[in-house]
Amino acid sequence: MILTTKSQFQSLIFTGTNGEYIAHYSHWSLRSVFQPIFGHNNILVGLEALVRIEDVHGESIRPDLFFSSTDISIKDKVNIDKLSRVIHIRNFAISEYKNLKLFLNILPSVSEYFALSDINTCLLSNRLKELQIDRSQIVMEIVELNANNEYLFVEAIKRLSQAGYCIAIDDFGACASTIERVKSIQPDIIKLDRGLLLEHFSGESNRLLEGIKMARALGAQIIVEGIETKEHLQAMETLDLDMFQGFYLATPQPILSCISNAV
Repeated sequence: MILTTKSQFQSLIFTGTNGEYIAHYSHWSLRSVFQPIFGHNNILVGLEALVRIEDVHGESIRPDLFFSSTDISIKDKVNIDKLSRVIHIRNFAISEYKNLKLFLNILPSVSEYFALSDINTCLLSNRLKELQIDRSQIVMEIVELNANNEYLFVEAIKRLSQAGYCIAIDDFGACASTIERVKSIQPDIIKLDRGLLLEHFSGESNRLLEGIKMARALGAQIIVEGIETKEHLQAMETLDLDMFQGFYLATPQPILSCISNAV
């Protein structure tokens, strides 16, 4: 059963000892961490929400391996993905950063559900209204996995954009985050994959520069991911990009504890 109702979600969400929201679903526990995204002059402009998944033994499971695993059903992947966003939004709303942008990862296979629903009356939109978070603050970050149904996927993203959400392509240059996907959904933001940055530093700058050129032609803002050293940051700043993200700037942390220290 795919989670769809408010009561279904509420039955799976709990408050941790530190006051943050967590979730328990089937064999897994879910927690939120957030990685800051900076603009020019180290100004904090947004946070990317990331899920931390643990099994019944308390062992961590990498989200990319979880969502790409063929041993986990589509139903469970969809429910984990949706439930993750619920706790991310709740944790964001109780923080001092709720006036910034919130980047939410979304599976292409999950986004297809938005093509079949009324976005203006769905649980996500209603919950944002209750928490006094504007849709324009929410950046739907499409991860680099393939869609099950390309037509429904593109239709869903168009509807989300028309409803006032920002759309981002995650990890451009990796897997399914291709030029073709960018052209089909016309995102507001393109996040350049860390691999392009590393290629640039090894002397192969073509893909990075082509990605920047394409983003500029579309009028999309650019975030470069994978800033891990001072040299990375300085080199990317010379390219006049819009936003920067990486461990050199700040690591993913629970929203109530360490983000302010990183900033």
